[in-house]
Amino acid sequence: MIFQSSPKTKNALALDLTIAMIPVTIWAIYLFGARAAVLMLIAGGCAFALDFLIQKLILWRRWGESASPFSFLAGVLTMLWFPVTVPLYFPMIAGGIVAVARSLYIWFGHRIFCPSALSAVIMGLVYPFEMTRFTKPFAYFDALQWEIDPALVSAYQVKTPFDVLIKGTMYEDGALPQLYGFASGAMGAVAILCLLLGGAWLLYRKLISWYTCGGFVVTLLVLAMAFAPEEVEMTAYGYLYLLCGGIALGAVFPLNDPSSTPRTKGGKLMFGMLAAAFTFLFRKYLGVDGVLYAVLCCNLLTPLLEGLTQQKDYYRLRRKDIVFAPEPPLPSPAEEQAEEPAEEPETQTDVLPETEEVTVMDMNDEEATDEQE
Repeated sequence: MIFQSSPKTKNALALDLTIAMIPVTIWAIYLFGARAAVLMLIAGGCAFALDFLIQKLILWRRWGESASPFSFLAGVLTMLWFPVTVPLYFPMIAGGIVAVARSLYIWFGHRIFCPSALSAVIMGLVYPFEMTRFTKPFAYFDALQWEIDPALVSAYQVKTPFDVLIKGTMYEDGALPQLYGFASGAMGAVAILCLLLGGAWLLYRKLISWYTCGGFVVTLLVLAMAFAPEEVEMTAYGYLYLLCGGIALGAVFPLNDPSSTPRTKGGKLMFGMLAAAFTFLFRKYLGVDGVLYAVLCCNLLTPLLEGLTQQKDYYRLRRKDIVFAPEPPLPSPAEEQAEEPAEEPETQTDVLPETEEVTVMDMNDEEATDEQE
């Protein structure tokens, strides 16, 4: 999973992405226990192994091109959308989907879908019950247990801030538990402050764009405040709307995947705004946290958005971008005389005397005369 196009090496990009993911992964392990780490490692390892086999055995890539650290990071990122209560075979399936999605390309060199988003959406559609069993923080489970007892999960299962807000009511604990990461939800979606730290690092390294993040967050905030329920305060509802669910996680990672998003500035802005509109519609009319669904819908529009904005971005010339070549100084009269080529003296050539042209017919006539004599 490579972010914005850059002259940096792949190892440097992987290192930057790893640094951005460290705060949220550490907080997820602290909040949900060692089982969170086991799930991430299984997903990352399966994604890396299957992606290596696909690149080597099917696409016939070289050894250096077959092993990619981004497949492992994409697998770990996928598990941040999961609850900690899922069975251990879930990350195996999710990692396999990530590996396959990384090999699905569309025209202009774009992937059809963001691999981590596609994997999480498929798992949510196939296993809706298991993917929505969110437990309260610090309810640790056995890290190596293949499948957790459903009765034990039900004992620690609680409603998430999104479940409360989607019904038109305010989350009673307020915004601070969500901001600091002490609310319930997916392993990576609850750590808002950690996600902001990772996003700040990626912005500092110029690996994600303000256009995408700003267009997504501002548009979603405006829509939430404009259509807020009458019985709640509009501004507070808008801010809580951004903190609940996977808004922060989606704004930092899947929305900025360059392999499935536009490369132009205008395309990034339109991508973020459309993703916000789709997210709001999914939440309002379907009652699901539609961040990943919105990302996949906008991935299909990536070639169109890039084509609409490419000419404007690539062919716009500003005066400060134009480099004028300096005019050469005029030569002085002495330099002009020095540069004038000297006249070549006339040379006499030997003129050959005119000779009588002898033809083949003349030679034949002379031979015939000699024979007669």
